[in-house]
Amino acid sequence: MTELSTSAASGVLPRMATWGQTWTPALRFSAIAAQLSLLLVVFWLFRLEEPAFLVLSATMFGGFLISYWLPLAKKEPFFVALCIGGAFLLAEPLVVAGVLAVLFTIYALSRLKASYAVRVVLIGTLLVGLTMSRQVALPGMPLAFWPTIGAIFMFRLMIFLYDLRNMKEGPPFMAFAAYFLMLPNFYFLFFPVVDYQTMRTGFARRPVSDIAQSGVNWIVRGTLQLLLYRVIAGMKAELTPSAIESLPMLVKVMLLTYLLYLHVSGTFHIIVGMLHLFGYDLPETHRRYLLASSVTDFWRRINIYWKDFMMKVVYLPVFFRLRKTGLVRAQVIGTACVFVVTWALHGYQYYWLTGRMLLSVTDIAFWAILGTWVVVNLLRETREREHGVPKAPSPAKVALKTVATFLVITVLWSLWSSPTVGAFVDLVTYWKAG
Repeated sequence: MTELSTSAASGVLPRMATWGQTWTPALRFSAIAAQLSLLLVVFWLFRLEEPAFLVLSATMFGGFLISYWLPLAKKEPFFVALCIGGAFLLAEPLVVAGVLAVLFTIYALSRLKASYAVRVVLIGTLLVGLTMSRQVALPGMPLAFWPTIGAIFMFRLMIFLYDLRNMKEGPPFMAFAAYFLMLPNFYFLFFPVVDYQTMRTGFARRPVSDIAQSGVNWIVRGTLQLLLYRVIAGMKAELTPSAIESLPMLVKVMLLTYLLYLHVSGTFHIIVGMLHLFGYDLPETHRRYLLASSVTDFWRRINIYWKDFMMKVVYLPVFFRLRKTGLVRAQVIGTACVFVVTWALHGYQYYWLTGRMLLSVTDIAFWAILGTWVVVNLLRETREREHGVPKAPSPAKVALKTVATFLVITVLWSLWSSPTVGAFVDLVTYWKAG
């Protein structure tokens, strides 16, 4: 439903990306600026997100008006300066100062004339120290300091350390600062796990106007999803467990619970779209995840950046270490490790953002069931390949598999969203038991 509602927008994205190709740079700039102005009006009229979101959007859109005309060598320094200046508009000065202190410390350690192992140990020790200090209330430091530190460094630092091995002298400062100081992260603490190498290779690889227009397209798509999310959240708020008096009502509640994920996919689209405005040609973060035809397909479509993160730092290292023991064995163990680490890192993220540990049976059950299902699908697909090239399924079969996958994920999502297994059982049985 939700992706179908945005398919009208996503379906025209390829055409919009090439729209105005024969126009002069000034005309293309004017068209993009006009679209951004209309988006600001929409944000203001519908009060999209919190008031600070309008500040973020105005800063990013206004910065684009300058960045567009700068020579390539000046674009990234300007982006970094804009992010630092904009951070003081979105966060308290002490929070920004703390972030910059951690940033400069990590950069200094990454540039040490020492082996890769020594630098990783030093930066890793710093990260462990920060993690252990999460519960400490620093005198005079705002409460937002620790969630902001976590949002910026908890995952991207892992990717950076992984890629540091290929940097003989450490990263250039501008590339390093642009990666960690992305301005939207000072507002959106729940942030896509942007890959360092992907961000570097994607910078200005196409004409700036093309990248910026694709960014506008993603912002539009994200805006539509956030507006739809607002409707769904309102409907969901009216449906308490005691209001579930029939099976159709239960299905409706579960469906609305799953569709609340629109807030995540919508904000991720907007974040990536804003980065596109400054030449960072990043890929999409979600790909019509409600149309997945299997759980493996679902894993590939939803939160693509997380899937790529796990592939890079968990699956591939495990697979290549074990492949001599058998390809299937290496694939199964690698996949299992991905879901175990995913469960652990979601708890790690929850700890950074809230200061509390996440140890719930429903959380463990969700990732265990999802991971087991993916492994079973992997074994089934491997067996089919061993018996020859599998036939392409008919459209009717694909449709049935899509509906079945959607229903199962909907139920699993309600389990994951329940605080306890007992609460989930109450949810699914109240309409019958009363």
